[in-house]
Amino acid sequence: MNYSELSIRFCGIAGDGVVSSGKILAGASAAVGLQVMVNDIYSAEIRGLGKSTTTVRFSTKKVLSMGDGIDLLVGMAAKESIAEVKDVKPGGTVIYESSTPGDVSTEESLAAHIPPEVRALGVPLKRLANKASGTNRGRNLVAMGALCHHYSLPPEMFEAEIKKLFGRKGEKVTAANIEAFRLGCKYCEENYQLNHDFTLEEGAQPRRLISGNEAVHRGALHCGLHFFAGYPITPATKIMELAAIDLPKYDGWCIQVEDEIAAISAVLGASFAGKRAMTATSGPGLCLMSEMLNLSVMAEIPAVIVNVQRGGPSTGLPTKVEQGDLNIALYGGSGDSPRVVMAPADSEECYTGIQLAFDIAEKYQTPVIFLSDLFLGQRIETAVIEEKIDRQRSTRKKPGADQLKEYLRFRITDDGVSPLVVPGEPGAFYTITGLEHTVKGTPNYEAEVHSMMTDKRYRKFETMKADLPAADILGDKNARIGIVGWGSTVGAILEGMDIARKQGVKSKLIKSIMIFPQHEDSFREFFASCQQIIVPEMNYQGQYAALLKSRYGIKPIEIHIPAVDPVSPGKIAQKILEANDEIAK
Repeated sequence: MNYSELSIRFCGIAGDGVVSSGKILAGASAAVGLQVMVNDIYSAEIRGLGKSTTTVRFSTKKVLSMGDGIDLLVGMAAKESIAEVKDVKPGGTVIYESSTPGDVSTEESLAAHIPPEVRALGVPLKRLANKASGTNRGRNLVAMGALCHHYSLPPEMFEAEIKKLFGRKGEKVTAANIEAFRLGCKYCEENYQLNHDFTLEEGAQPRRLISGNEAVHRGALHCGLHFFAGYPITPATKIMELAAIDLPKYDGWCIQVEDEIAAISAVLGASFAGKRAMTATSGPGLCLMSEMLNLSVMAEIPAVIVNVQRGGPSTGLPTKVEQGDLNIALYGGSGDSPRVVMAPADSEECYTGIQLAFDIAEKYQTPVIFLSDLFLGQRIETAVIEEKIDRQRSTRKKPGADQLKEYLRFRITDDGVSPLVVPGEPGAFYTITGLEHTVKGTPNYEAEVHSMMTDKRYRKFETMKADLPAADILGDKNARIGIVGWGSTVGAILEGMDIARKQGVKSKLIKSIMIFPQHEDSFREFFASCQQIIVPEMNYQGQYAALLKSRYGIKPIEIHIPAVDPVSPGKIAQKILEANDEIAK
């Protein structure tokens, strides 16, 4: 059987080499020009406790989601792998620990659960790993060799990646791991007939792998990030780790502070002092930042806050995905507290979007909350990122010489944006406070002043629409079924649309990186052209659907997807087909 796309899952417990297996397979696939997406699901517990899985989907075509089901399961921990067998497609394969080919007496809890429509590939993983290195730790490499032979893939693509991953540990470790890989490949060659083949494109160029978190960091660094303050929190910590490595190279600062309140406070201080500054957190941290976010609104200080969402509430599910923080991003503050909210859909948008976030925050003197999520932030995918590097980039509205003579920090302007100076600049003196204030910044509690300043703060959000990208409309433009997607669900939606299209049902999608503000006319026109509207999202309440209903008066079909697993394209397709049936009635 020939394949042009595969989805392979490694399952084990912490310490089984599950993540490194995914890295090797993903790196090898990207190196030969394949499109790749990798998703890790792991426990929040310490090493040796809890189940971990890594799923690698690779294809000759662009991979937009993790898809539905897997073609091959490598069960390195039998008990934990039982639940994963159900995801193996009919005609797929399970590699399990076995002393002899086809023996189901060992690791019976896994082998006995492999259904007849799935091929059982027994491989003595432990015995071959011990033969290669004297330990069991190379079992994942043995399994890698087995799947290499199983799909008739060139061994050299794997061996090059093994050398890259383990090279820093020395020649002895690298050689042992390559030997474990070769023994797995040889064992399957001698004991199992080859009936699978993956077709590689000749001359395909190597592709670059990047995570959403890495793309956010690189985009921020390239557009002038100078100061990062943060507190470690899954799944956003990687952004701070990268900032700690790279910012000192550019005379920048990265500090780990005592909590998220201190982090946002430090960001506001650095931004007040004229530097592009940001922090990164997840839901519990964003909750703690609410008061200082309000200060950013009131004092009109730029700030960029990346929120990599995870399951909640409270500390919730630290290592599982959810899109549950939209409401707090939009409304988490006392009084009328407007802030920009953005949500990238893929790594490319993480890079370009964070640069837009800095430009907007600085130009309009407002906080920008950048809503990623665990799946987007931590997944690794092939991406084409057109780098735009300008470390001196600035969009601040600065006062002219005449305005400095009698500087009014909160001057009323047509666009709602007042000229902003760095403290200590000659000729400029002003007060800044979290209290309501006059144009000079001095506290004032009169109703007319509060109304004037509230109007000023909101007027900026109308002005900035000219700087915002237009919404994208994808799919069949004349379709009667419309879908609205946000964040990392977009890829699965597009694949679901393609599945439905192959069954004769057309649909179209409107998506925008901008949650607030939006180009509302585009959305109104889109909704007016639809007979059925579907809004899929990964939260229980339907938070984006509620926003759209209140803003546009629509009555959508809501898909509330529970936390933990990425969105299923098949389920999206099913909803499209059901919507089409409703139209036909």
